[in-house]
Amino acid sequence: MIPQYLKIKGLYSYKHQQEIDFNNLTSAALFGIFGSVGSGKSSILEAIMFALYGDTERLNKSGDERYYNMTNLSSDDLMIDFTCLAGKEDTRYRFVVQGRRNSRNFRDVKVERKVYQWMDDNWSPIMTEDVAEKVIGLNYENFRRTVIIPQGNFQEFIELKGRERSEMMKVLFGLEKFDLAEKNKRLAERNILALESIHGQLMNLGEATPEMIAQKEHELKLTKELIREVEAALVQQRNEEKQQDELLKLFTNLNHTTQKLDLLQEKQNWFKMREEKLKLYEQCVLNFKSLFEQKQAREKEHQQVKTEIARNQALLEQNQVRLQNMVSELEKVRPYYDKRDEYQLKSQELKRLKDLKKLEQESASLQDRIRNGAVVLKEKEALIQHLLNEKQLQEKQLEQRKADLITQQTEHKLQDELVHLQVQKSLQKFADALKDNEPCPLCGSVHHPAILSSDEDFDTKIKALMAKKEGIRTELEQAEKHIKQLGKTIDDHTQEKTEKFEKALARFTEQMAGFDAQKQLLLGQLQVFRWEDFAEKSIEEIDEQQRKTDNDYRKIVETFTRLDKDHRELEGSIKTTQGSQQTLLNSLNAHTHALAQMQQEIDAQLGKVGFGTEEEVWNVLRQNLVIETERNEIQAYQTDLQATRQMLEQLTKDAASKVYEPEKHALLKEGIKANETRFNGLKKEEGSLENEIQKGKENLKSKEKLLQEKQRLEIRKENLETLQKLFKANGFVDFVSSIYLKNLSNAANERFHRMTRHQLHLEVNADNDFEVRDLLNGGKTRLLKTLSGGQKFQAALSLALALADNIHNRVQSRHNFFFLDEGFGSLDRDSLQIVFETLKSLRKENRIVGIISHVDELQQEIQTFLKIENTDEGSRVFTSWQ
Repeated sequence: MIPQYLKIKGLYSYKHQQEIDFNNLTSAALFGIFGSVGSGKSSILEAIMFALYGDTERLNKSGDERYYNMTNLSSDDLMIDFTCLAGKEDTRYRFVVQGRRNSRNFRDVKVERKVYQWMDDNWSPIMTEDVAEKVIGLNYENFRRTVIIPQGNFQEFIELKGRERSEMMKVLFGLEKFDLAEKNKRLAERNILALESIHGQLMNLGEATPEMIAQKEHELKLTKELIREVEAALVQQRNEEKQQDELLKLFTNLNHTTQKLDLLQEKQNWFKMREEKLKLYEQCVLNFKSLFEQKQAREKEHQQVKTEIARNQALLEQNQVRLQNMVSELEKVRPYYDKRDEYQLKSQELKRLKDLKKLEQESASLQDRIRNGAVVLKEKEALIQHLLNEKQLQEKQLEQRKADLITQQTEHKLQDELVHLQVQKSLQKFADALKDNEPCPLCGSVHHPAILSSDEDFDTKIKALMAKKEGIRTELEQAEKHIKQLGKTIDDHTQEKTEKFEKALARFTEQMAGFDAQKQLLLGQLQVFRWEDFAEKSIEEIDEQQRKTDNDYRKIVETFTRLDKDHRELEGSIKTTQGSQQTLLNSLNAHTHALAQMQQEIDAQLGKVGFGTEEEVWNVLRQNLVIETERNEIQAYQTDLQATRQMLEQLTKDAASKVYEPEKHALLKEGIKANETRFNGLKKEEGSLENEIQKGKENLKSKEKLLQEKQRLEIRKENLETLQKLFKANGFVDFVSSIYLKNLSNAANERFHRMTRHQLHLEVNADNDFEVRDLLNGGKTRLLKTLSGGQKFQAALSLALALADNIHNRVQSRHNFFFLDEGFGSLDRDSLQIVFETLKSLRKENRIVGIISHVDELQQEIQTFLKIENTDEGSRVFTSWQ
């Protein structure tokens, strides 16, 4: 995992947003994060780990109010935005943490984590669960032990117990694949099941021996000889049966053919009569059917024309009567229709009379409003005059009051008296301090004949004078305010008089003049009616008269129009019917002539063919014979009769000198049935013996294979039991873990030797605990915990770097990143220099190392770094390159 970018806000001491671009830091391979104690250095690592894993070293998930204590007390928001590269292909991932303080509950902070992956030039959200563990290859506990090591945890790996260290190695290097106890147990269980299965199969096979199979083969040979004898007898019997079946068939066909010929000969006369009837029917169809059908069609048309002529004549007479009645009604309505314009004129003048009535009413209403408005206007003018008089009076009174105050010098006197009292109050303090024969602080005299009394209440007198002075000022202000209010009231009333009353009266007067002009115009348009005749009538009465006039006009026009239209339509209908009647009469004459000619033709044909009357022909045609069907049936009968005669001659010839014996045939069938039953029984016995022989051979072969497999499984069972003892209680995993730990120790010694100047050597004992071999003291070993703080740091750093190398190779990442928080304070100057030289050499190994420290020597040696300062505005980040 390589960090690229970090943005934090509201986390611990980071009150305001701070951004860190790790690209400049990681490109230097060795970089530092420096600052004083409590400046916020370690919070950067904690922000990264919380973004990746949602966990933190300082606070528990429950009980510590984690989110409240993580959030800066002066901030309402918590934000961590971390971008890094991870995985084999250096895929970009973004981890975002956002928190918000509840406005109603200060201690309630809600936090949400989201994860994104850079895909198709965009950040795409992905599932947050265990993302960091999957892409980095480490869980939280091992990540903080091997990649980002928080403050105080650097030496944790070497101080772990043997069992805890083995578990860590198991997770880091995937040693769970060597935990084979459960797999071995499952193999043993499957092996036992396989043995039980083989035992069951052997039980099912029974006792199969070569002697039993030989006995069955001899029985099979005897059975096959019997089958051959029975089969030969059956062949001979079936040949004889075939001959008897052919004789039975011959004599049966001979009998059936004789009976059929007798039936056909009985029908011979009947089919002869059908043939003669068919010939007569064909003659009538050929000579008369077409003529009779034409005559029927012509007679039907003739009758239809006669019916239509009668119907038209009745309709014509009915319409002529209607026409006379309609002409009479039309003449009655015509005089009223000719006067229809008078009705329209009356309706228009009645409408004008209604308008005059409305004008009259509106004019009366307007006159009332004008009179009432003049009264109100006079009242408003009187009110305004009254207010003007009152205003003038108060203005005079105010001027008089001001003049009296000036004349009496009231304000000047009050001010002088107030100053005097304030002086007296000040002197009272000195008077209380005067003593006999001591000089006065004001005049210097030692005699004090009339000392000011300390009992006099000057404060009350001063307050009374100030209240009196304030009362005069308030009195004048109230009077001026009241006069000003009166002026505003007068202005409001004056404006209301102008806008609401004077303008309205002028508008009403103009409307009255317009009403008079409109009335004269309407009176001048009256021609039929006189206004005086309607002076006493109401608008409703005039409106009712207008509606009646309009209804009369509409009724007259509609009636005349309808009668005139019906008259024209009826005249046209009569003319059409008369033309149609003449056409029908002409058609009737034509049909009559055609029928006469057709009858002559039929009579001539009757005489020619030999029939006496049309009825005789009709009797033949009414049979409605299907000529083709009749002819086919007669032909089929004749053909069947001829074929049956020929077949009977051939069968009689074939049966000559032959005899069929039913008893002999029946006995033969019974013999065949008996032999077939015996044959089938022998075949079943043969198949059963063959199956028993085959099954016996197969069982004998399977038994041999099963016994071999049983022997193999019993050997495997013993081997698995041996392995189970080896794998018990993670023994094999601990063995492999020891090998990995020793390899790790050997790799760490390459740097540990340089740091200790080849004085100390790291080893792993039988309990998987670290020991140190002292090369300067005879190569004796002692526990790692006996080392000094600096030596222990050197050992922990060597092991951590070796561990990081192994994890880097296992994860197959392109870069090896290692972050160390503190741990240098316990080193002397020489050890610190060795450690620093070691760290610098790591750049040649494509490794990136970050150091967090407040040690001054390290700050001087590392050129690329971040400087963290704790200011009044919270922790701030400064870079070495800006």
